[in-house]
Amino acid sequence: MEVQITTLGALLGLVVAIVLIIKKVQPVYSLILGAVVGGLVGGAGIEGTVSVMISGAKDIMPAILRIVTSGVLAGVLIKTGAAAKIADQIVKSLGEKRALFAIALSTMILTAVGVFIDVAVITV
Repeated sequence: MEVQITTLGALLGLVVAIVLIIKKVQPVYSLILGAVVGGLVGGAGIEGTVSVMISGAKDIMPAILRIVTSGVLAGVLIKTGAAAKIADQIVKSLGEKRALFAIALSTMILTAVGVFIDVAVITV
């Protein structure tokens, strides 16, 4: 059985979440309450609302785990000094003429496990 939520319910849930976040309620609680309000107002009922929330959490979990894992790996590389050694070796290998490329390549290699490699390279 597919649960459908009206546009009004979705928009109202979004507004509730935003207002609660602005009022300094913890974002996790704000988003949960916004989702519940949106589902109930949108006509899904409590069972349908919980079903949609669980389904959404299951769908987003792989992306969240990739981000958390890459953050942990980056932290370990930095804390152990491995990141600096990798970057230094790449810069030495490519020479001063290609320093910018060496920095970009180092960033790409160190953030290759992450999701946002393009953002990291552009930032550097």
